[in-house]
Amino acid sequence: MTSLSTFPGSRRVVAAACAALLLGTAGVVQAQGTLSGLGFGYPVGSLSTRAAGTAGAFGEFDALSPINPASIGGLPRTVLSAQAEPEYRRLSINGRSERTTVQRIPLLTVAVPAGRGLAVSLAASSLLDRSFTTITTGSANLNGVTVPTTDRLDMRGAIGDLRAAIGWQANSRLRVGVAGHVMTGEHVGARERTFADTLRFGGVIDSSRATYFGTALSVGGELRVLPNLSAHASYRMGNDFDSRIRDTVRATGGVPNRLGLALRYDGIAGSTFAVGMEQVSWSDMGSMGSERVQAYDAQNLFAGAEVAGPRLRGVPVLVRAGYARNQLPFATTGGAQVRETRWSTGLGLPVAREAASIDLSLQRASRSASGQAASESAWLFGIGLQIRP
Repeated sequence: MTSLSTFPGSRRVVAAACAALLLGTAGVVQAQGTLSGLGFGYPVGSLSTRAAGTAGAFGEFDALSPINPASIGGLPRTVLSAQAEPEYRRLSINGRSERTTVQRIPLLTVAVPAGRGLAVSLAASSLLDRSFTTITTGSANLNGVTVPTTDRLDMRGAIGDLRAAIGWQANSRLRVGVAGHVMTGEHVGARERTFADTLRFGGVIDSSRATYFGTALSVGGELRVLPNLSAHASYRMGNDFDSRIRDTVRATGGVPNRLGLALRYDGIAGSTFAVGMEQVSWSDMGSMGSERVQAYDAQNLFAGAEVAGPRLRGVPVLVRAGYARNQLPFATTGGAQVRETRWSTGLGLPVAREAASIDLSLQRASRSASGQAASESAWLFGIGLQIRP
């Protein structure tokens, strides 16, 4: 802990202020500036901008989304992809609201064909994102004097998913794939207390840093059961997941297991329709946090479509839409699980015919928890660039 602008000769005052900061005296509200960033953070999802435009419904068979390794099987040419997805968030509590902006680059992907129906892919995506700021006011009793206080809590960090995958197209009906994952990242928290009487009392700040490391293995498959109907499935099996402070393992949990299923129909020329679901065992991470972190398993449902629109430079613009109903992994302080509904739309724009394209997505998310006064809404805008050299 470091003291800031400490008033000379006031060691007892500084000690009392530090103790008040750590213990969370009466004026400190145990809250966060977001519903989505509870616990270890918000599950961004390993979705390309194309899949985000369908609210995640295309994630199981989209080659640029590092979810199902079978999706890259039979890839005809090399693809380089990068995307950005800022989130504009509004939290409302008892008639008061707070707006925040989160800047994200959630996905970088390289996929390369290797011949004979094989392809390999390297991808870096976000597993969980935890970025928020909370400011609360109250008071502290220091040496018998009640002093108004302002507390600021800043959390910054994320846990990423680094994936190496190989996919194989066995024939026109079957694709399979396997991938290895490394989950790594950090959370940095800083809590600062300042006092209204700055002449007598100096502010104090406390900070901490936690790092994370884990591994997982995923497998996937795709089967064309009818000429225009395909079934897709993937499973991620998590291994140990360590939380470290100063290179010392503080706690061990597990990388969340995940099961994903989807059906894809492309019987209408220029159109694709899909429905899907996923089950994620976020409770595997429950032992990694403090007793205040309560993790729930989540079941998410998706539906989306992509249709060919007007032509641009002789190539059709792809129009997308989707809906998702999600459960977030970490509970509020009252133990309620946060639920999310999401509507999305998007466009696929040709830039240089088959050599490059730009994907755009716009998502509207609404988040709430039963029995809680807080609600959250957000706009997520995605832009992705694909280059096919």
